[in-house]
Amino acid sequence: MQLSKKFRFLAASILTLQLIVPTAANAEGQSDNIAPSWVVQADYVALGDSLAQGINELGVIGLGYTDFVAQALQHEGFLASYNKGFAMSGYSTTNILTDIHNNVEKAVTGFGYTSEQVKLHDAIKNAEIITLTAGANDLLPILKESQQTGIDTAAMIKATKEAVTNIGTILTEIKKLNPQAEVYVMGYYNSFPYYEEKLQAQFKVLLATLNTTLKSTVEKAGATFVPTYNIVAKDVLSYLPNPENIHLSEAGYLAVANDAFLPLMKTSSLWDISKAINVNVKDQTTVEVHWQEAMDNVGVTNYLVYVNDQLISTVEAPTTSITLDKLTENTAYHVVVKAVDAAGNESVQSPEITFTTQGAISFTDIDKHWAKEYIQQAAATGIMNGYPDGTFRPEHHVTRVQAAAILVRSLGLTTQEQAPFTDIANYDAKTKSEIAAAYAHGLIKGTADGKFNPAQPVTRAQLALMLYRAYEQQVNQPSVATGSELPFTDIASYDVETQQAIKMLYELGIVTGDGKKYLPAAPTKRGEAAKILVNINQLIIQ
Repeated sequence: MQLSKKFRFLAASILTLQLIVPTAANAEGQSDNIAPSWVVQADYVALGDSLAQGINELGVIGLGYTDFVAQALQHEGFLASYNKGFAMSGYSTTNILTDIHNNVEKAVTGFGYTSEQVKLHDAIKNAEIITLTAGANDLLPILKESQQTGIDTAAMIKATKEAVTNIGTILTEIKKLNPQAEVYVMGYYNSFPYYEEKLQAQFKVLLATLNTTLKSTVEKAGATFVPTYNIVAKDVLSYLPNPENIHLSEAGYLAVANDAFLPLMKTSSLWDISKAINVNVKDQTTVEVHWQEAMDNVGVTNYLVYVNDQLISTVEAPTTSITLDKLTENTAYHVVVKAVDAAGNESVQSPEITFTTQGAISFTDIDKHWAKEYIQQAAATGIMNGYPDGTFRPEHHVTRVQAAAILVRSLGLTTQEQAPFTDIANYDAKTKSEIAAAYAHGLIKGTADGKFNPAQPVTRAQLALMLYRAYEQQVNQPSVATGSELPFTDIASYDVETQQAIKMLYELGIVTGDGKKYLPAAPTKRGEAAKILVNINQLIIQ
C-alpha cells in the first residue's frame, strides 16, 4: 500500500532525527530539528557508485554527498524519503544500466520507506529527485595505469565515449519510468591531484573535455549537470587527504553537497510556495492576509507575520489569516509568514507577498448613492472599474459579458478552449477568452440556439446563477441550503438550480430582495452588482 507523502514525511522526520545533530528538544524530551514547511515533500533516490554510497578516504562507508543533501533537504522540510541503497561501490555505468534493465530489488538505505526492500523501478517512479554519479569506475583502470605509462589517449577516448553513452541511456531509461523526475548528474573532479605535474596538465585537459561532453549529454536528456571540479580543487588537502584513495573526506562530500548540488536543487519548481499566500484587499487601508497551513513532523504552534521586515504579530495555529489595518494609502507592503514549531524551529522557505495599497477612489456620480462604499471597495479591489470620464454610472445595467468577465478575473480562471457561441465574434480576443473561461468552468451555459447574448443586461436571476456556479467551482462542492423558507413569491416558475442560487445568496445575507419579491427578471444595476460582488468576494473568492 502506497502511503501518503504527508504520512511518510512525518515518519521520515522521526527516523532521521538520529542523523542530524540535535539543536532543541520537544515536550517528550526527543530531539526535534525539523523545520515546518509549505513545500512539496519529495522522494529522493541516489543512484551510482561509491561516491553516491559515501565511501570515504579511509575506504569505508560514511556520510557521502547524498546523505548531506538528504539531511539538508529533510531538515528544511523538503523530503518525504531518501534511499541510497542502489548506490554501490565499484559500480560502472554498465552495472547501473543492468540494474535498471533487471529491475533489481535491494535493501533501503535511508529513511521514509515503509518496507525494508524496494524494487528499482518503483523507487524511480515514485521519486521527484534523483541523483546519478557514474563513469569514474569506467575510467579508473586507465587513469591508474597512466601513472606509470602516461595517459593512453585512444583508450581514454574509447572509455569516455562508452561511459557517456551509457549515462545518456541511463537517463533515457529513468525518463521512461518517470518523465517528471528531476535528475542531477554529478560532474567529475580531479581524483589524482597528487600525481606528478606532467600528468596533472594532461588530467586537466582530459577532465575539462570529459565534463563538457557529459554536460552536453546530460542536458540533452533533460537532466541537470552538477559541476564539482572547482569545488574539490579549492581545498585538496582537506577534501582529498589520502593520496592513495580517490574518495572524498566527509568535509569534501559536505562541500559538494552544499556548494554544488543544493544551490541547484533549491531553484526547483518543487519548492515554489508562491501560491501558499494571498491578499484580499478590503479597502485603501485594510487587507486580509491568508496562507495555507504548514506541515511539521510534530506540529506547528504559531505563525510569525512580518510586514516590511518587522515582526508585527504572532498568530497561534491553526489560524491561518490576519487582518492588517491602519495601513497607508498608495504604499507598498511586503508580508512574510514564518511557521514555528514547539522546539522553536522556523520554516526555511516561507511564503511571502508584496502588494500596494490604493488611494481613495472617487467617482463623480456616487456621492449620494446608497452603494457608494460598495462601489469604492469594488473599484479598490479591482472587481469593477469606472469609466474614462470619471463616472461609475451606478444605475446603468451590467451586461452578461461584463458579469462573466468580472467573475473570471476574480477567480483567476483560464482555458485554452474556445467558447461555442455564435454571437461573440465581434469582441476582442481578451473578452472572448474570458467568455470561453466562464463557459469552460461552468459559470455560463448560453441559450439553446447557441448564443450567449453578451450585450444583454444580466438579470438578477442570471447573476445569482453565475455566483452559485462560481461558489461550486471555488469550493468543489455545491452550496448546502439550511432548509429555511424564502420570503420571495416571484421565483417559483424558475428551475431548481436558479432557486437554489437565489436561496444561497439570501442565506449568506448577500441579497434581501424587495419585500416579498426578488425581481429575478429585472436587470442588475452596476451599484447593485458592486454590493453583491464585494460581499461574495469576501466569502468565496479569496
